[in-house]
Amino acid sequence: MSRRRARTVASVAALAAIAVVFIVMMILLDGAATVPRLAISTGLAIATAVGVSLVMWRSPAQISDDSYNDDAEDKVRSCRRIVDEISSQGHSLHSASMKSLVQQISKVVPDLLDRVKRASPSSLYSSASQLEGHLRSLSGVVSTYCDVEEHPSYYKQPDEVLLEGEQATRRFLDFAVDSIRLINQGDLAEYRANLATVAPPEMPVLAIEEK
Repeated sequence: MSRRRARTVASVAALAAIAVVFIVMMILLDGAATVPRLAISTGLAIATAVGVSLVMWRSPAQISDDSYNDDAEDKVRSCRRIVDEISSQGHSLHSASMKSLVQQISKVVPDLLDRVKRASPSSLYSSASQLEGHLRSLSGVVSTYCDVEEHPSYYKQPDEVLLEGEQATRRFLDFAVDSIRLINQGDLAEYRANLATVAPPEMPVLAIEEK
């Protein structure tokens, strides 16, 4: 829960407690004099609100942790959305080997994110952020690969372009699988080092065939 949301929930709960306790006490003390009746109802309502606020109050550290977790989960969801896009692009591929690579990546990357979350939740945001950038690059690779397959005459040396695109995709898959192995071995430091230095998957500079 974010800091703003935590404050909103606590405020609403306190106000609701004041209203409920005040109304109930006014009903219960219906036969009492007006001044004592108001004083008792108001005092109990305020005391209840203070108690609710104390129960729901969260320290700055807790709120900071919650904010970090929210941001990390947002990044993870973004990664999963890009993986879904890549998976959809894969349906248009003609190459069986390239299609297989995309299918494997669509399974391995979500698993990698889940394992990072379990093994090192404090590094989930940075891992997901870096993976997000690589996945966007990979999405461009797959998109271009599909275009080269559909329109080979638009490119110089289309076979070479396709080969390099497939190699870039395979390198990314190898990186993702190696990352899971490192996490399984408890070698999080090497995993982070590899993630920080691995090059994003890219296609070669594409030249359109001149007519």
